[in-house]
Amino acid sequence: MNDCWNFFRYAEPSDIDEIISLVEKNHIWFSHLNTEHFVQKINNKECIYESGVLITFKIINIKTALGTFKVPAGNTILEQIIKNKKKSNSKLLYHVFTKFINCALGAVYLAVNNKNINAINFYKKMNMLKVSDTKLDYKSKNNTFVKGYIYKTNKKDLGRIIH
Repeated sequence: MNDCWNFFRYAEPSDIDEIISLVEKNHIWFSHLNTEHFVQKINNKECIYESGVLITFKIINIKTALGTFKVPAGNTILEQIIKNKKKSNSKLLYHVFTKFINCALGAVYLAVNNKNINAINFYKKMNMLKVSDTKLDYKSKNNTFVKGYIYKTNKKDLGRIIH
């Protein structure tokens, strides 16, 4: 990790109740996650909680599956991003996310549920590119894999992001 990662506020164990509350408020998109997942992310310094924006991520050194898509080694996978509406606004979300993209190793890849229109519109606004359809690695209530999309950053277009 480069020095720019030192300028984030990482989540601490004392943040876990607030993080779980955010996840529960957004259960439609994050019901497959549990407290243990976030505790592990916090312990691994893979959980940013800054200005009311929660980001969990993984820097990968080997080709890694993201749903049915294979992300090449040397890139970053964004796992979750959630805005705490009581502590953040759209400008802060754009700021923290742009800072994250600029610090990330390689390109940032993410998977998003194809029904999460707000998230998809946000990624488009951030000039991310849809690179694939996918089946996500968790199942819906009727025990079928959830359909989604893979997005990837387009770092050369970051300067043109409109807030």
